[in-house]
This record gives sequence, C-alpha cells and structure tokens, in this order.
Amino acid sequence: MLSARRIPPGISVRLVRAALPLSRTWRFRHPDDPGRPYRPLLKHEIHACWHEHLLPLTCLLAGQELATLASRDRDGEIVSRILRRLGYDVARGSSTRGGSGGFRQLARFCAAGRGVILTGDGPRGPRRALKEGTARIAKLTEGTVTVVGVAASSGWRLPSWDRFLVPAPGATVFVSLEAVVADDAPGTGEIQAALRREVARCEQAAREARWSRPPRVVRSGNGEPGAGSLWPGRGTPVRRSLELRLRGQWRRPRAAFALRGLARIYGGVHEGRDRLYGLGLLRTHSVGIPVISVGGVTIGGSGKTPLAACIARTLREAGHRPAILARGYADELQLLAHEAPGATIRGHPDRLRSGRRAAAEGATVAIVDDGFQHRRLCRDLELLVLDRDALRRTNGARLPAGPFRELWGRAVVRADAIIVAGREAWTDELSRFDGELRARIGRLAPGVPVATGAFGHGPPEAVNAGARGWSGSPAPRVALTGIMKPNLFFAQAGAACASVRERFALRDHGIPSRQERAAVLQAAGRGGVLTTRKDISRLRPLFDEGLPIWVLPETLTWKAGWDDVKSLILDAASGRKHRDARAEG
Repeated sequence: MLSARRIPPGISVRLVRAALPLSRTWRFRHPDDPGRPYRPLLKHEIHACWHEHLLPLTCLLAGQELATLASRDRDGEIVSRILRRLGYDVARGSSTRGGSGGFRQLARFCAAGRGVILTGDGPRGPRRALKEGTARIAKLTEGTVTVVGVAASSGWRLPSWDRFLVPAPGATVFVSLEAVVADDAPGTGEIQAALRREVARCEQAAREARWSRPPRVVRSGNGEPGAGSLWPGRGTPVRRSLELRLRGQWRRPRAAFALRGLARIYGGVHEGRDRLYGLGLLRTHSVGIPVISVGGVTIGGSGKTPLAACIARTLREAGHRPAILARGYADELQLLAHEAPGATIRGHPDRLRSGRRAAAEGATVAIVDDGFQHRRLCRDLELLVLDRDALRRTNGARLPAGPFRELWGRAVVRADAIIVAGREAWTDELSRFDGELRARIGRLAPGVPVATGAFGHGPPEAVNAGARGWSGSPAPRVALTGIMKPNLFFAQAGAACASVRERFALRDHGIPSRQERAAVLQAAGRGGVLTTRKDISRLRPLFDEGLPIWVLPETLTWKAGWDDVKSLILDAASGRKHRDARAEG
C-alpha cells in the first residue's frame, strides 16, 4: 500500500482515487450464486473482515452509512481521507495509539444507527490473526457480529505484511456474509473461526471460477434411469460435455487408445512420486498430534466425507477432540459441520498447515478427508475407502481412461485398514460380490482389517419454511443434485418419494444458472424439491422460502468388520501405532 513516509498524503489520496474506477470492471458475486450480480445491503451490525480485502470491500460497500476505524499515523490519514470521500464515517485510533477514544467514537456512530466494519488484523498484523477489538466493540455496543469473506478469481498481491489484494480488471470478486452465532457476545476465537470459514468459502468459489466452466443442468425424462446410467437417453436435450464422454469411456472394457496412453503417463508420474517418498527424497511432516487419513483411489462419490464424519463422531464419543482437515469445498464443510457436531472443521488445500493450526487450537487428533494421496502429511493410520460401485461398473483403469487415481490392487498394500462402501441398495448379489472382494483383499494384503458399509437413506427432512409448512407426507416432484454420481441419488429419491417425476443433475459442486432455476421451479410446481445434505448449502439460497425443499438424509449401515477397524481408529487416536506391528507380523 501507499505509505505516507514515502509519498505525501495529498498525492497518495489522488493516486488511490484515480485507481478507484477500476472497481467498475469487477463482477461482485456470492459464492452460492455466481451467475447473478451481488451487492449486499448491510444491517446495523458489526462487520469483521481481513485487512487485505479492504480495496474491493471499500468499493462495494460505499454509500451504505458505515463507520470504521483508522489509525492515527500518517498512513491512517490517507485511508481516512479516501473513506470519507466515499461516504464512510471514520473514527481515529488503533491498538497502539488512541484505541479507547476510537472505540468510544465507534460506539457513538453505532448508537446513531450506523453499521460498523473493522479489519480484525489491521493495521499492522500479523496477517489473519484476529485482535480483540472486534469482540470488544461488539460487547460494548451489544451488537451482532457478521463476518465478511472475500476472494477474487484473478488479481495481484502487494508485497505488504497483509498481502494486500488488488483484483484484476474484469475479475470476479466473491463476497459472503455470515452472522456469528453465540449464546452471549461472541469471543475472539468464535469470530476468527467464522471469518476463516467464510474466506475459505469464497476462495473455493474463486478457484472454481478459474478452473471450471459454468455449471450446466442435464434434465432427465420421466422414466427411471438405468442402474448404471448417469444421464437420460432418448428424446432428452443433453449437452455432452468432456466429462460425460470420459465417463462413457470408463464403462467400456477398454477405453480409447489415446486415453490409455495418457493413463500410462499419469500412472508413471504417480508411481515416481511414491518412489521418491519411499526413498526419503520427498519428506513427510508431522502436525504434532495423531493423524488418521480417510482416502480413496477413485475420483469422488465413494463416501469419504461421510465416513470422515462418522469417525469424528466415534472419536468424540471416546473423549477425543477431533479436527477434520478437508480440501475446502464449501458444501463439504457444511456437510461435515452438520454430520460431525463438536468436531473442528478446517478447509484448506494445505492440510499440513491446517493440521498444525488445529493442534495449536487444542485438537487431540486430526482426520484427513480424502488424504490417501496426500503423502506430504505424516499419518498414524491409513484408511483406504474402496468404492464398490466403481469396482462393479467401471473398467478399473487409471485416469483419464478410468476413474482410478491409482490401481486399487496396489493401494491396499499401503493401507492399515480398508473400508468397502457403496450407495446401491444391498442385495444378495452385492453380498456375494462383497464376499469375493474381501477374499481377494485378504490375498493381496494379509492381516489388513476390512469393513463393509452400505449407504442408505432415511425419511425426507424439511429444511425451509415451505417444507415445514407442508401438510401431510412430503411430495416433492423434482430430485435435484450436484454430486459425482447423481444416478444413485435418483434411485434413492425414487424409492423414498413416489411423487418424484423430474430429475436434474448438475456437475459435481455445481450451481444452476437463472434459466436452469426457472426450469426447476416450473417442474417442481407446488410439490417442491428433494436434494442431498451436501447440496443444500449451495442450492437453498437460490430458491424462495416458499418453495418446499426437503433433504434426503444419508444413513450408513455396517455389514461386517467395523469393530476391528474401529479398534484401530481408537488406538491410533490414543497414540498407539500399527504400522510397526504389521511389519513385525
């Protein structure tokens, strides 16, 4: 940022004001609805953000009768002049100079009906470390605290202590607001955790905006989809994407020659990386607490996230304080928070950093969601999840010729325990397949415990006002989802609600556009929508509260072997390792 020690305040103000028109090219969006412009109308509350996000937030929230705090040094003079020009009220003070006077002035602004926005780590850091000022002003004014997350699809980071964000011209800037829920005035720890969650949510939306195309809805016909079919067939307007064509190749005994060639390259790179870890040329790092990895060898849909939540509940019941380290998809974080109450949920691609922070905050054991290939992190227990549906219905090849990240026959040797899971209805045929699979695993990895689980569903649960006000049994007309294997959810939805007539499938983690929402609303009528617990955090804000929305809760039934795997989990969480015992055996 511009410093008054180098440039006179008057000139600095003119330079910043000259750069402000750049903000007119930014597209402000909410992470749950990237297809529509977003300009939040702030309430009479205390809003907390990070110092690095000042530029886009200042431009977005100008003219909304907000008050803020600026330091009393010369840099603060530059900031206060710019903010007043944009319609903000500015109190002067900081933690090192004039703090009490600044807080009293903010309290007067708040009493006069102004909202307050504060940078929790400003003006000098450390970066993203919340100071006590936000909780203090909330207690002083008895106001509600709302955290503000920000991220940009493209831009620059200045070489300042906060890595100040300057979005690029035409960038999509994601902004989200979330109230901090607490029994009393929220403390610094509660505000910081909520702020980190919202920033992670926006950063994930920004990554998806950079890496993926806009989501598309694929609409099915009125008939039941085939057991192995992801998409409808005859007479339906289907947009064949690259992903769809690849998934069609995966169901063939042998994929196309070009895909098999790419799979060889992918496998060679993956095996070379494993050898480097085996030789010690690539290092693994400890987080200071026991780590349990829950991972798979296929891309998505194997049930790793609900299994991580199940393990967290098991550890909580045993008296541990678990932390779940997830990759950072907002819908998965919401699902984990619902399914694993009391566990710390941390979402960030760098699981090593997340684990160390969780340990510093008091966690006694870490659970890595989707961590089988995350070799950088030292694990005390390696749980491999095998997707029964993929083993039964695909060619078993590596990406991109098949859905496998690595060959499962080799992966089982690396695991301490194996969980076989799937979402198909349990039948005699599945029971026979499971017995044959367990026998094969026993030959490949003698002595490794194997558990078998089957995901089912409970009765639909109302999640909004329209569904809670429904009289009689739920009667949704539309099944809507954005998961990796929508066909399996559609089968469960049809079994749970005979009223379902239309099925809409988004891409994994996808959000429907305005036109697609209109199609869903037209098909749903007054009957409403049935979706999954994972989808609800993304889809619920897109529809009016009057549209009934139900969630089909997922259940997990253990068919065999869970007690042995559970014993390993509890031993690992208590610091008793099993790798050495297996080697000696």
